[in-house]
Parts: sequence; C-alpha cells; structure tokens
Amino acid sequence: MIELRKTTIKDRKKAYKWLYFSDFSDFLNQLQGYNSDNLPSYGEFQSDYDDYFFTGSQEEKGRCYIIISRKNGKTEDVGIISYTSFHLLDKITEFDTWLKGRSYTGQGYGTQAILQLARIISDMGYDKVIMRPSKHNKMAIKSYKKAGFVEEDLEPAIYYLPEYVDEFAEGDYGPGGDVFMVLYL
Repeated sequence: MIELRKTTIKDRKKAYKWLYFSDFSDFLNQLQGYNSDNLPSYGEFQSDYDDYFFTGSQEEKGRCYIIISRKNGKTEDVGIISYTSFHLLDKITEFDTWLKGRSYTGQGYGTQAILQLARIISDMGYDKVIMRPSKHNKMAIKSYKKAGFVEEDLEPAIYYLPEYVDEFAEGDYGPGGDVFMVLYL
C-alpha cells in the first residue's frame, strides 16, 4: 500500500507546506502554540531540517522520506516521515511524521511508514525509536501504538546527549504536553 522514497532537496518546500499549510495543519499548529500570525518561516524550517535531511549527506544525524501511496493503480505522495539522531545517545533515534492533509489520516499510512522506517533504521544499527506526540493528538498516538510503540515515563538522561537535555527534555508541547513513546527494535 505504501513505500518510502528518500527525499531530495527539491522536496523540502513541499514538506514545509504540508506541515504548516495543509487542511490538517491548523490542528497541529495550535498544539504547538502557532497561529497564522506566528508560523515558522521557510528559513526557520530550513534551520530545523538541515540539508542533510533531504540529501542524505549525514544519515547518522537524520533523514527524511516521502510516504508514497500505491492504490488502485495510482501513485501519490501522501506525507513525510523522518528520523533524527544528532541529539540522542547511541543507537537511539526519533521519528517524526506528518501527512499532507486531513483526508490522508486514518488510512494506515503513518503506521505503515513507521514500520518500514523502523526496518531501515534497525538495519543501520539503531535499537530504540522515540516519538513525542501531543497528548491531544489521539489519532497519532493510536497509530504509533499500532506500530508497536509503548508509553513510558521520560527520563531525559537515558535518551538525550547531555548537551541537549535542557533543549529537548520538555518536548514541543511543554511540560506534560506530550506522550513519550518508545519502540524497541
């Protein structure tokens, strides 16, 4: 039903638009405290998602993939999934995923993409994946559990490199705003 394609630098603008300007973005943006007046600029997105996410030049730090649906003889790009490791201890990575619109949710694309990317990064030597969805994003939490993630209490020193603990320990949603989830490979 789906496959993953490594992104190219040409995919970065599309990833930005899907994240902040789709018909599903309002919900996700509100969870992070954004509205139409304070959305991150494309330049800020580029700072968060360095070239290597789209070129593969530093796969030990992270990589993005396009989620492609193949259904009824049609091929369509439906979202993004990435892994990020630059801030985590050895053999741990973090996944992030977003779909390009509301009509693509609830169809299993995210769960399938997670399972495929988990196989890829397992072959790279990772043994643990974390995700930190908003506690209000019930569909995402359900999808991640279907993919094998379990909820745990976050102990930042067990996951983050010491120099990143202060920056990442509270997550994108502030203290108590997310659900810490782990997938053991």
